[in-house]
Amino acid sequence: MKKQEFSKINPNAPYIPGLDDYELPAEIKLDPRKMKRNPYAGRVKFAHGGVRRGAGRKRLAEPLERHTITLYKSQTKFLRGLDRNLSAAIRKLIAQAE
Repeated sequence: MKKQEFSKINPNAPYIPGLDDYELPAEIKLDPRKMKRNPYAGRVKFAHGGVRRGAGRKRLAEPLERHTITLYKSQTKFLRGLDRNLSAAIRKLIAQAE
C-alpha cells in the first residue's frame, strides 16, 4: 500500500500534484528604477456609496450659538403662545424689536 503524501503548507491536507508543486518566494526583489507612477492614483470616482454632493442640511447664513436662560412659568407660557419652539419664539420677539 502506498503511503499518502501531505501538503507542505497544510500538513492535514493531502498532497495534490501540480497544485502543491509551486512555492512563492519569501521576498520579491523590486528595482525602484524600473517603477512607474500610477496614473490612476487619486482619480477614482466611486459610482456607488458615499454622500452625494450638495446633500444634507444647508449651512445657515449666521451660525447659531447655544445659551441657557432661566424663565418664569408665565414667561414660558407667553413664549409658547408665540411659537411652540421656545428658541423660535425668542427669535420672533427679537425680530419685532429690531
